[in-house]
Amino acid sequence: MIDISNVTLRAQTIRDEDFLLQLFISTRETELRQVGWTSDQIRPFLQQQFTAQHQSYRQSYADADFQIIECQEKAVGRLYLHRGKGEYRIIDIALLPKFRNHSLGRYLIQDIQQAARKNSLPVSLHVEQLNPAIRLYQRLGFKSYDRDGVHLFMRWDPVRDVEIE
Repeated sequence: MIDISNVTLRAQTIRDEDFLLQLFISTRETELRQVGWTSDQIRPFLQQQFTAQHQSYRQSYADADFQIIECQEKAVGRLYLHRGKGEYRIIDIALLPKFRNHSLGRYLIQDIQQAARKNSLPVSLHVEQLNPAIRLYQRLGFKSYDRDGVHLFMRWDPVRDVEIE
């Protein structure tokens, strides 16, 4: 279990790009190893994907909060959140492997839900259909409302969810 009192969020800066690339690689490397790719093949491919994703998020959500999650002042993840007029959108949340499954993601999402509840706004996100984080989102009251080939779109509505677990 992680001591939540040691967790902070700060604005992402250009100095975080190496960390963000390593974080991105940690979220995708296992699936690419399963198809038989070598490290020499994986790294440039993921670097290209990271750059494309980074640019896309910045263009699509120019006014979003792009934050670094820190634990004891060490970068351990990222949280990208767009607070729109009609909803809060969790654009992306990712943690380094050793910080996953220790309630940190749950804490951060519940914090977003509490802020959204105060504004009577839903929270939405998209997640790959095979991502085990879906179980966490479901436990926190998110419901599936659409899917495309790879992603499941989920929403939590404070009007229908009276209290967070």
